[in-house]
Amino acid sequence: MHLRVFRNMSFRAKLLLTYIIVIILCMVVFGVTVFHSFSRHFKESISDNTSQVTALAVNNMVNSMNSIEQVLGSVQANTSISKILSNPIAISPYEEIASIENEMRAIDPLRTTVSRLTLYVANRDSYPISFDSFVSQTSLVENESWYKSALALKGNIYWGIMDSSDSSSSLCVARAFIDTRTHDILGVIRADINLSLFTRDLSQISLGHTGKLFLVCENHIVNTWKDSYINGFVNEQEFLKAVYNNTTEPQLIKINGIKHIISKQQLKDSPIILVSASNYNDMTSDTRLVGISILITGIIAVVSVMLIMFFLTSWLTAPIKRLITYMQQFKSERKRVPDELITNDDMGKLSITYNSLLDTIDSLITDVQELFQKQKLFELKALQAQINPHFLYNTLDSINWMARAHHARDISKMVSALGTFFRHSLNKGNEYTTIENELKQIESYTDIQKIRYDEKFDIIFDIDNNLLSCTIIKLTVQPLVENSILHGFEEIEEGGLIHIRVFEKESYIYIEVADNGCGTDTDELNNALAKEIDYNEPIEKYGLSNVNLRIKLYFDESCGLSFKTNEKGGVTAIIKIKRMEHEYKAIDL
Repeated sequence: MHLRVFRNMSFRAKLLLTYIIVIILCMVVFGVTVFHSFSRHFKESISDNTSQVTALAVNNMVNSMNSIEQVLGSVQANTSISKILSNPIAISPYEEIASIENEMRAIDPLRTTVSRLTLYVANRDSYPISFDSFVSQTSLVENESWYKSALALKGNIYWGIMDSSDSSSSLCVARAFIDTRTHDILGVIRADINLSLFTRDLSQISLGHTGKLFLVCENHIVNTWKDSYINGFVNEQEFLKAVYNNTTEPQLIKINGIKHIISKQQLKDSPIILVSASNYNDMTSDTRLVGISILITGIIAVVSVMLIMFFLTSWLTAPIKRLITYMQQFKSERKRVPDELITNDDMGKLSITYNSLLDTIDSLITDVQELFQKQKLFELKALQAQINPHFLYNTLDSINWMARAHHARDISKMVSALGTFFRHSLNKGNEYTTIENELKQIESYTDIQKIRYDEKFDIIFDIDNNLLSCTIIKLTVQPLVENSILHGFEEIEEGGLIHIRVFEKESYIYIEVADNGCGTDTDELNNALAKEIDYNEPIEKYGLSNVNLRIKLYFDESCGLSFKTNEKGGVTAIIKIKRMEHEYKAIDL
């Protein structure tokens, strides 16, 4: 159905549709290529920027952690504190505490790195309990998890977050205080850092429209600045799985129907993980905007091109419509395209061809009319030359019986041969006959002529029997035999010979009628065959030309009649026809 509609469309509509399809395809390919290239470049740019920002944040966080570890290391390396605590019994608890506090104040006097630095001393149950002092006894914290973890690490740093829910939350960093001589654990050093200060730089960093950097430690999310986007990940198992799996590549997770891109990096050897989270739709919003812009631009371009092509196709197809108009008037007027409207392009050539075609048609119509008139004239003359066959047959039959009654055998033989000859000539009104029937007519004709010319010539046949059933036009061989008898043998008294040969060569049948007569100028004969027949002349004057014309008319121009001079004298007439076989009944004799 769709194909039929396309076929019924005008040439202009097809041309316009083709242009539109090609333009749309080009725009789609161009748009997809540009959009894909931009999206890839944009995503790579965002990824690079995120990676740079994250790397910078990691570097800052690690530097801060190194500073904190350096403070704890300074306490561990302080020989004065180590010497005081190495004594198994405190001589004066207040003096020891005062001495240790003085040493610890000297390590970070302005508290720029840590908010609070505390040394919990083992085996000092005599120390007074004070929550404001830098020094305290381990009995106060020995049941807390951070303390147990710090002892288990045996000198390595413990990192932990103490209540990450508000701005007063703190980062707990602790390590065992070890006697460098005996390697005994003398206590635990703990540094407390305000989380708001520790994560202050992270709170100032945004990734895209809503993306954030934040810390996660032991399943706890650090969100001291109460960011709503970060709060969306609290208690979400998909988020925690992404944070604690083994991959280091960015991950795409879906929470409450919203897609997020999650990247993570562990800070030093601590359980603290720096997480980068961004809303996937926010990251791709610019890409969608570019896609919409490309789509709108493409639509505007297609509409603009369609308008241009509408007028352009009108201009291109105007000569075609004009030619169609002239062709539609062919039956009534056959008007030619005026010369002033003919251009130098292909349509101009087509218009010239159309005008030439009209000239040819007019010429053919004139030729057909002339041929029709000539055919009518020929049929009239042929009709005038015919005799009522029944009257002729009955008359010849009566003459034959009268000749037999008077014992005139030559007359009887001649009359009988003449009747057979006329039966072949008339051929029951059929123009075609077989080669066999045509040769039988020649036998009847030569029987008559032998009696007339007192056996002054003889005739022999050299026939390919496979060709006897092939088609030939009646009365084509007889005029040639008659021409040999009348003109070839007019100067001899006896010994004349006519040789009729029928053979096939390259799908053509050749019939040669050769005589040993006085000969003639065969070039003149061949030239005479090429001349047009004057139908106003008597019918007897165009016998050979009529044979040649009928052969070409009923077969084609490759066939016809020709003459050549024999080497030993005489003339050979050659008939060339195409091999055709039809069923023709033999003529009743």
